[in-house]
Amino acid sequence: MPAAAATTTCPVHFLGLHGLNEESDLRSPPINATWKTFESSVAAKAARPIRNLIFFPKVTTQDFLDKTYKSETGVEPDVNAGVSAVQHAMDRAVRQCPSTKFVLAGYSLGAWVVDKFLLTDSRRRPLVLAAQLYGDPQWNDPGKGQGLAVILGRSLRSPYPPFADRVQSLCNHRDPVCGTGYRAGIADLSLRVLDLDKSVKCPGGAHCYSGRSTTQGGKFLASRVNVDWNNRTYGLTCDDIVSKAVPVTVRNGKGTARGSGIGDYDRWQVQTQRIARGTVPSLGDVTAVLFSCSPQPSNFRLQELRVYRTTDGREVGRTPTFQVDELSPQYQPDTVRFSEGRLLADVKFYGPGDSHATGPSILRHVTWRWDGSRFVKQSEIDARKPERTDLSRHRVTVNGIGPLRMGMTRSEAEQAIGSRIPEGPGGPDCKDLSVEGGPEGLLLRFSNDDRLVAIYVLSPASISTASGIHRGSTRDEVLTTYAGEIKEPNTDELVFTPSGAQFQGKVITFALNDNGDVDRFIAGEEEFAVPLPCGSD
Repeated sequence: MPAAAATTTCPVHFLGLHGLNEESDLRSPPINATWKTFESSVAAKAARPIRNLIFFPKVTTQDFLDKTYKSETGVEPDVNAGVSAVQHAMDRAVRQCPSTKFVLAGYSLGAWVVDKFLLTDSRRRPLVLAAQLYGDPQWNDPGKGQGLAVILGRSLRSPYPPFADRVQSLCNHRDPVCGTGYRAGIADLSLRVLDLDKSVKCPGGAHCYSGRSTTQGGKFLASRVNVDWNNRTYGLTCDDIVSKAVPVTVRNGKGTARGSGIGDYDRWQVQTQRIARGTVPSLGDVTAVLFSCSPQPSNFRLQELRVYRTTDGREVGRTPTFQVDELSPQYQPDTVRFSEGRLLADVKFYGPGDSHATGPSILRHVTWRWDGSRFVKQSEIDARKPERTDLSRHRVTVNGIGPLRMGMTRSEAEQAIGSRIPEGPGGPDCKDLSVEGGPEGLLLRFSNDDRLVAIYVLSPASISTASGIHRGSTRDEVLTTYAGEIKEPNTDELVFTPSGAQFQGKVITFALNDNGDVDRFIAGEEEFAVPLPCGSD
């Protein structure tokens, strides 16, 4: 296959993979809605995108269950047929225009197809700019749920979602296919099988995706097409080895700089390490790109962090070089992000006893702000790890749980409890993240501007509120406990709205099951204290 070039010479191709009970992507409401948003959101300067039709076998829910339980291979042959269909469509497009790039959208069984394609086809994978998944059987987040493929022993056994730098995955609450809202493992398997038929009936079923979900998915795909951050030309200084920026063209995230402008070196080897999107006051939507630069011949590696306008790729600034007497510090790529209009990263610095061989040992949280003309360092805080807090021993209030308080950033929350809060999939306004090491069934809801906005307790957690209400408490117990401060918006929910002025704007929402008992509850800012996962309709 010819090497992929930038997306400016060929239109981007959209490949949609249909789900259970669907005959093709043309008859898939989530895929059609995603395509519509994607097509209308691609920037005017980009070539009009093309939609390729992808055909692979229709699998009904009953087929899915029969094959899963009775066949040694399960639905893998159908998944493999979908992978082959993607490969053939890509090959046809590339033969017609060698620099063609692709975006993928996979729903239900089609999401499984996308997962397997990305994990197994290293030759074609670099041609994929982004992928959007809905209701994925391979969903695997023990803190939120696990997909049917995972709990039935057919997991692809990889970090989820695969290649998170270019894949976004959404799972509705109580969608039995991807499993959010059900207990992990086989504990709720029989219940999920019973729920499967009714959940796939659209509209209204938990396995249906439309509205905000598909709008978010289409815009996510379009954002990766408007500027292909891993395939373009940048101006770099290799962290100020030279004073004048040198043009470096990267393809699939890697590039080489040569010539008289790179100092006393034969070449620079450059790689993009992190791409993070956010908003900054007066700048709007921006994207940060962390570069690694290795001058050759040498045995060291430098980094520089630059920020660009997301819509057109114009550079707006970079973080200043660290002025240190020791070896240059090292950005931790996964930590680069925007929060509340600021740019943040964890950076390791060399101490007196550190060497080039051992690496840096002093971890610091660094924050930069935009002062109207450039990025300036706002703070640099040592990140000594505190003692780990066992949150299962604490009770939930509208203001938080244990040392966690509403309004904290994810970094501040990690510091407060002494545990990592790994990044995960989310929705248009927020994301529900689990704490590394548990407790299982406790989720921390962060807004997309990186504020802790709610504490979500669901199966199998036994954590209670400060007043002693927990999963399994009866409706009457809730009404008695919070007498005079309860609203009942519908028969399935009770909302505790404390009357104190210090609690204004904060609530606890209790979701009830068919027996009238508390199934789950969420506490925090009223706008976000909704007992559905982020990304649900």
